[in-house]
Amino acid sequence: MGNSTLFIERLVVSKSGGSVYDERFHRGINVIRGDHSVGKTTILELLFYVLGGEIKENQWLYPADKCDCVICQLSINGKTFTIKRDIEKGKVPPISIRSGALESDGAEFEAWGSYGSRRGEERMSFSQKFFELLGWEGHKTEDYANLTMHQILRFLYVDQETASTKIFRAEDNPRADSEGTRLAIAEFLLGLDNLDTHQMRQELLIAEREFERVSSDLLAMYRILGEDSSVTLQSLQQSIANNVGEIVKLREAPPDADASSDVKAFRDVAYKKIRSDVELFNKQLQRFHEDLLSVSGEIVDCELFDRSLKQRRKALLDSRVAHDSIGFLRYSQCPCCLNAIKEAEKPSSEEVCHLCKSPVAQVEQVSNYMELLNELDFQINSNSRVLQDLLEHKLGIEAAISVASMNLANAQSKLSEMAGLFDLASHSALERAKRIGFLESENSNYEKKIRIVTDLDNHKLKKLDLNADIARLKELLLAANAANKSRRNSVYAGLAENVVSILRSERRVNGNPYEEEFSEATISGVEIDFAKDRMLINGRVKFSGSSNYVKKNSLPLSALLESLDDENYRLPRFLMVDAIENGGMKEFRSHNFQRALIKLFEGRKDFQLIFCTSMVLDELDNADYGVGPFYQGNVLQI
Repeated sequence: MGNSTLFIERLVVSKSGGSVYDERFHRGINVIRGDHSVGKTTILELLFYVLGGEIKENQWLYPADKCDCVICQLSINGKTFTIKRDIEKGKVPPISIRSGALESDGAEFEAWGSYGSRRGEERMSFSQKFFELLGWEGHKTEDYANLTMHQILRFLYVDQETASTKIFRAEDNPRADSEGTRLAIAEFLLGLDNLDTHQMRQELLIAEREFERVSSDLLAMYRILGEDSSVTLQSLQQSIANNVGEIVKLREAPPDADASSDVKAFRDVAYKKIRSDVELFNKQLQRFHEDLLSVSGEIVDCELFDRSLKQRRKALLDSRVAHDSIGFLRYSQCPCCLNAIKEAEKPSSEEVCHLCKSPVAQVEQVSNYMELLNELDFQINSNSRVLQDLLEHKLGIEAAISVASMNLANAQSKLSEMAGLFDLASHSALERAKRIGFLESENSNYEKKIRIVTDLDNHKLKKLDLNADIARLKELLLAANAANKSRRNSVYAGLAENVVSILRSERRVNGNPYEEEFSEATISGVEIDFAKDRMLINGRVKFSGSSNYVKKNSLPLSALLESLDDENYRLPRFLMVDAIENGGMKEFRSHNFQRALIKLFEGRKDFQLIFCTSMVLDELDNADYGVGPFYQGNVLQI
């Protein structure tokens, strides 16, 4: 599940075609250091933004809001990508991504792919693409809102503005900050959810939505039937049979007298008209059946094409995995004559195939893998829409066939009646005709009600099945959550142990603790409540200003440390902290905390921690840990 990694390698901020910030980052601890109010926080805000975070119009910092674009080179699961995003206050612009480094000595780049913040029919969102690159499956919260990179970064970025008692970065929109959302972020990153539970939640979502749709359809059917809602299919069929029997008797009744010549002429004209209608309806039926056959064939073609596209997409993903695992193959013998392959006598300045000695592209050049993958995704989506249109067209044709069949049957019935009618002028004949018309109209209404009652019965059965499925899935989810309890206890215990280790190291110059609860903290005394967005120490949430921030920082740092050795964590071994010295923290306490960070990750380089400080520890004030110089002026050179 885990072992995903995300490391920043280079950040460039541009304005008017030039760069106003261009620095490289490294694995391990990264310190952005400088005087107060020089823009250290601005760099972390821009990293948050380019990775998919959303910044409100009134939250942009000067002079970042005057820049044009931010570009970031990063490593995702060991592969290098470059992403860029325009700076547009008050908007949520798309993010572009391509494989390869920001610069590569003139080598050809893969084309940029643009991804919006929201998923659409024709393209993936940035979060979807990023989740795919990180190897994360899609995930939904309890209330079925999709997790995004913005939500993930609320835990991976400890900012200055959020209250010191909170765990997650603050949100302006309450709908985006529900208890279910916060719990889902934590469970996803800490690996507390499992795929079976996730799949069952998706099935439950579909079943509940289908249940609501069926219930709505049932209500509409009851309204249409009104007082007839209690009728049964058998009673309606019996009524139709009775009416048909009466119609047959009326039509087979002998005429009372010969019709006059005028009546015969009228009958002949009417007979020809009805016969013409029969021919027209027959032609319509034939054409509709031909259209139905054609559309059915196209539907089969679309379904086969969809299967082929999905197989090609899977093959492309498999080939990328195989290439990344194996690399290029080298033959020791010729596959044709089986003789040993000789190396080139003269070394060439360019890379050549060891088999046929033809020049080949550099291994470092980036393939068009993502372009092909995006093209396949686009074709799958387009084919899906075409298939949906064809299915709807098929339903329309089938409905037209049903109507044409009824029209033909009615015309044929009238033709039979006209062929046996000799005395339309007689009173009895007119009465019979009226009665037959009434009975036919009544049967037409009965047929409509039969269709509704049939659908009604089907919907009732479907509602019962869906209700049973929903109850079954809820029981399975309860069982799965109970089974996951052991994993949950282990994760929370590991976090608490690291938090206690950090808090107990908090000492004044004279060796006394800053907070008694910190020095006496135990694993059992640490209560982490992601849903409520808080962490309690011995039952307390609030401490002094600086102590609150030490406590606040200790939790994400503990999670980062745990992610290095727990393969079930999804947290990508990446963290940004901008609250080291908030709350009036003095230099001695800040230095102690920085020493605790060094000790916490001593001997490890398989992570990336980026934090800002104006009171940098001497051991960190160097090129091995620092990013850029110690800034005396604004970090962004505008």
